[in-house]
Amino acid sequence: MKKFSKFLKSFLFISFWLILSSFLTQYWNTFHWKYIYLNLRIFDKEFWFVVEKILFGFDIRNFLKESLNFLSYEIPKDSFKYFPIYFVLKSIWIKN
Repeated sequence: MKKFSKFLKSFLFISFWLILSSFLTQYWNTFHWKYIYLNLRIFDKEFWFVVEKILFGFDIRNFLKESLNFLSYEIPKDSFKYFPIYFVLKSIWIKN
């Protein structure tokens, strides 16, 4: 019976948290594009044309842009979604 109640608590928390975090993701998208990503002005074309000439035609701008997008957008978004689930489930299942 204890395991069933722990399972039920876990299931309800995960369901509630994923629904709530899906609503909050919309605000994260707006916040990220407005305040973080667009304020980084390192992808100006003139600078990257010079860097491309120095690197013998190898364009690293797109790779850096995608990695910055991943580091500043995807990792915090998924961390916000899954770290609370991990810690709450850990506390539910460790309790005697």
